[in-house]
Amino acid sequence: MKIEIKKGSRRIVFLIGKKVYKIPNIFGWVSFIRGIEENLEERYWWSADGSRKREPKRKWNYNLPLAEIHYADRFGFLLIVERLETDFFIDENTISFNRRYKVLEDLQKLKERVRGFQFANDIKFSNIGYKGDKLLLLDYGYFGGTRDCYIGT
Repeated sequence: MKIEIKKGSRRIVFLIGKKVYKIPNIFGWVSFIRGIEENLEERYWWSADGSRKREPKRKWNYNLPLAEIHYADRFGFLLIVERLETDFFIDENTISFNRRYKVLEDLQKLKERVRGFQFANDIKFSNIGYKGDKLLLLDYGYFGGTRDCYIGT
């Protein structure tokens, strides 16, 4: 089985088979804390059953286009997410021509659907993928809370 490792600014991602394993980046204190926050944020948005709601009385009635989380520990050290098809993008800003117009159209619909949510500020080609013909968010752990200067270096 082929294992791919990708390093982001806040998390390290292991692509193994049909799953994606996300752990906090261990190469810097602030990155590590932010990686934990992002894993917890994704756990929060996926747990529509109310296991980690910030507002217990609020009805959770969103049908958000999010990649499925198979496992998320309560401390933010590990997140296991389904792996989606991402072969339509070449790099952060370029998509391949064969699916170009469908991707752009679906991306616009996705942005409209999640407008107003915090993770809507971080939608880019590397954060989306297809499950069948549905475009979903792969990375919705965008956390805009505590400023880095308050955490340290």
